[in-house]
Amino acid sequence: MTENITETFIDQARKLNDQRLTAVQDIAAAVQARVDAEQALKDAQTAERKAFKDAERKGWTKTELDKLRPAKRRRTTTKDPAGPNSTTTAEHQSTDQHQPTD
Repeated sequence: MTENITETFIDQARKLNDQRLTAVQDIAAAVQARVDAEQALKDAQTAERKAFKDAERKGWTKTELDKLRPAKRRRTTTKDPAGPNSTTTAEHQSTDQHQPTD
């Protein structure tokens, strides 16, 4: 009888550990997807800069290309879960953050 309780205990612990492992695998997959997306963005930005420089070498002026260049979108901040009227330190910090330029 003691062996049965031990096996049951270990089986329950394994099930819990499997659930925890699944959660961590989901996190790892999400992090990998983000890292891949960030690298794809960097690659696309590099290709864009190269294409614009190449266009200048082929006779386009910066002014002409600037008119063709898509407008940069500002990133929107996520809403505070506490509600629209709450003011948090994160909101104040987000307005002070440095926006990278190309």
